[in-house]
Amino acid sequence: MCVAWGLCSCRRIRPLLKSELDMRCYDCLQEARSDTAGIGVCSRCGLAACENHARVRQVQVTRQVGMGVAYGRIPARRVVCHTCDRAETAH
Repeated sequence: MCVAWGLCSCRRIRPLLKSELDMRCYDCLQEARSDTAGIGVCSRCGLAACENHARVRQVQVTRQVGMGVAYGRIPARRVVCHTCDRAETAH
């Protein structure tokens, strides 16, 4: 059985509808607002988040260089949901 529904050429199945491809914010769905589009996926838990529930954080990129560690000059971006952001920054 193929798991790539709508994308597989192994058998003929109906094409996916645009509404099935849209990513919806998980937190908004929990608040009974199902029309909010997600803008990203949380890098910690994998849930979709909208612009109100997503937090974009900077992370320092490191790589192994010989016996030490080198840090990149430009920080990278990382999207986290509101819940994971609160958990990561709790003291």
